[in-house]
Amino acid sequence: MKQYYILFGILLSFSLFGQRLAYVDTHKILNSIPEYQQSQLEINRLSENWENEISRLFQTANELKAQLEAEKVLLTPEMIKDRGVSIRSMSDSARVKQMRYFGPTGSLFSKREEMVAPLQALIAGAIKEIARKKKLDFVFDKGSSVSVVYANESNDITSDVLRQLGY
Repeated sequence: MKQYYILFGILLSFSLFGQRLAYVDTHKILNSIPEYQQSQLEINRLSENWENEISRLFQTANELKAQLEAEKVLLTPEMIKDRGVSIRSMSDSARVKQMRYFGPTGSLFSKREEMVAPLQALIAGAIKEIARKKKLDFVFDKGSSVSVVYANESNDITSDVLRQLGY
C-alpha cells in the first residue's frame, strides 16, 4: 500500500510541476541562412581543390613508380634506390598533406569551425531568447543526433527562431 502512495505522489508532482518542452530543427535553420549556404560552397570548393592537389601527387608518384619498374633493368642499383627514395618521399608528402587538410585537426575542420561557429552561436542565442519568452523548460534539437520519436507540431519553434534571426 505504501508503494501506491509513493507512486501517486510522484505522478502528482509531475502533473503539478509539468515541464514545458519544445524542439527545433537546427539543420533546417542553418540551410535557411544564406551565409551558411555560402560557407558550405566555400568549404566544398576548398575541399575539392585540396582533393585534386593530393590526387595529382599520388598519381605522379604512381606514374614514377611504374616508370621505375619499366626502366629497372637499365638502371644501376644506386639509381634504383635514389628513384625509390624520391617516389616514397612524394607519396609521404601526399599523405602528410592529406592529414594536414582532411585530418581531425586539419585545415578543412578549422575552416568549417571558423565559418559555421558564429552562425551556430547566433542560432543558440535566438533559441535561448525564444525559450525565455515562451517560458520553456527544455528545447530539443531535432536536427542533431538526438532523436525525437514523437513531437507535437505545436512545439516546433524552428520558424520562430528563423523569424528571430530575420529570415
